[in-house]
Amino acid sequence: MAASTARRREFGRAHDSLRPVPNDRLEIRSDPVKGRGVFAVAPIAAGTLIEAAPVILVPAAQCALIDQTILHDYYFDWDGEADGAPNNAPDNASGGAAWGEGRGAVALGLVALCNHSRRPRARVRRNVPQCTLDLVALVPIAAGDEVTIDYNCPLWFQAQD
Repeated sequence: MAASTARRREFGRAHDSLRPVPNDRLEIRSDPVKGRGVFAVAPIAAGTLIEAAPVILVPAAQCALIDQTILHDYYFDWDGEADGAPNNAPDNASGGAAWGEGRGAVALGLVALCNHSRRPRARVRRNVPQCTLDLVALVPIAAGDEVTIDYNCPLWFQAQD
């Protein structure tokens, strides 16, 4: 077995096939304050799976290296609470690693470009069996609205809303 194949299996490649969710409802635009972001070009109903982004899982020991690069701003915590809350939140009863101490996930989709909001229109849900980060609408999202998420982590910038 090739070394790269062994690594993919070791770090959680769950299935040999994954059917992407069509993203013809989204576009990337620039916001004058936040920079690039993801915007709806058609209405999206609450509860809709907007995207199932495949991920590359990053071993915990390598996350500190990513933190020293621009990718720090774009990768996700993989070993947290099921709802994406930080592992060190006061109600954490999972016994998992503290936020930022587990594996990371580099999303290969538009979810990585979603901007933060304290009043998010969508959430990111970890789909462990599929090895994806699922972007799900929390509220109806109108055409032209930005698709925002709550980063659920200590922010490294000043929130704009």
